[in-house]
Amino acid sequence: MDIQFDFSGKVALITGSAGGLGKETAVEFAQAGAKVVIGDVKVDLGKKTAEEINAAGGEAIFAELDVTSRESVDQWIKTAMDTFGGIDMLVNVAGVPGSSSADSFPEFTQDQWDMTYKINLRGQVYCIQAVYDIFKEQGHGKVVNVSSIAGKMPVKELPFYGASKAGSLSLTRSLAYDMAAFNVNVNAVCPGWIWTPIYNQNAGLDEKAAKLNITARNIFDHMVQTLVPLKREQTEEDIAVTIMFLCSEAAKNINGQAINVDGGAVVY
Repeated sequence: MDIQFDFSGKVALITGSAGGLGKETAVEFAQAGAKVVIGDVKVDLGKKTAEEINAAGGEAIFAELDVTSRESVDQWIKTAMDTFGGIDMLVNVAGVPGSSSADSFPEFTQDQWDMTYKINLRGQVYCIQAVYDIFKEQGHGKVVNVSSIAGKMPVKELPFYGASKAGSLSLTRSLAYDMAAFNVNVNAVCPGWIWTPIYNQNAGLDEKAAKLNITARNIFDHMVQTLVPLKREQTEEDIAVTIMFLCSEAAKNINGQAINVDGGAVVY
């Protein structure tokens, strides 16, 4: 995309950035001049992402991060501060879609709910808590939570996922009011239909495709054509660019908002 941002001298912390959307976001920030801190439980992939960014002329480090552990989060933040001396942006990408293996709501297990909640919502809480005093003391900062349009609409197959993402949106709005007092913007991005192996697996597309004797991609494409007014899928780059905009000075007066990047599928 021909959109130019300049984050020279800024430090961006990105959770869940070893691969997928998080990696794309890290790469885009690095290309715009930011110093990037990669955080993920996938150590080998996280190190590789940092190496790729550095090899391309960017600046990045990897530090192992488990967002379900406050101790791990605190250590990640400490590593960032020790390395770069400050933090300007926190982007909470880490998340899991859960599993659609249950046939009906009563069959969903406690484990399915607990893991989705711990990563998708409590993980964001831990990370924001860890930077709260840093942002307050320095008098500026940007927080972007990656939620989902699933937090705004019914999700029959993954109700606990939708609930966790709705919680993320509520958290975003509450903290936007709170942290505005010390010049911090808190916003959310709600991705729509992005084709990824994880989505394929957890939406059960392979199983549905086998029954219909078609491919999972066929089903995904049909969903996009049926549910997205613009009739095209969204990309990781689409989401990353929106995150960068919200972290830029161009968005200095945007606060407490949840920006849908979904081709018009959800219009509120």
